[in-house]
Amino acid sequence: MQNHYPPTLKKLIEALSELPGIGEKSASRLSLFLLSRPGLCEILGDLIKELPYRVKLCKYCRNLSEEEICGICQDETREKEKICIVENPVNLLHIEKTGIYRGYYYVLHYLLSPKEGFGPRELGLENFLKLIVERKIKEVILALSPTLSGEATSSYIAELLKAYPVTVSKLACGIPMGMEIQFADPLTLKKAFQGREVLKGG
Repeated sequence: MQNHYPPTLKKLIEALSELPGIGEKSASRLSLFLLSRPGLCEILGDLIKELPYRVKLCKYCRNLSEEEICGICQDETREKEKICIVENPVNLLHIEKTGIYRGYYYVLHYLLSPKEGFGPRELGLENFLKLIVERKIKEVILALSPTLSGEATSSYIAELLKAYPVTVSKLACGIPMGMEIQFADPLTLKKAFQGREVLKGG
């Protein structure tokens, strides 16, 4: 069907099809909708152009921010001796919404996956270990999804932290194996934090 579309519309459909979770049919519907909304096209176009230049990683926690230091890291009211490791900004926001945790975070953006080329360097673990010392962290909470990659990454980080005087804990098993944290309901996530398992004492 794409062959019957004008070249520009066809290119847009192909571009949208590259987004995760969007197939050719969904991309076609979105493209046709945008065609009927020129004002929205202009807004989206401007935002997409600005996105990679305005949104960056916080110098401390690697959360998304338009400033050098994100709002969470600037918040002096948080529990300074705790740091929670999450896979991505989506999971960070999901945890924040529960209100159960008031410490700081560290965002990996990837999980260990040698096949995909994601190793310790991509996770920014060198910077994380520097934070442990600089902030005098006493507890590290591993809040990674209980998937195979998440468990492997948690084990690797726990092993690294054996050389540091910190308590290492991970979320309790209330979250089913294989489920990503962003899909856990708030009550389950709260219980997982409250009943977190200590892997290593400080």
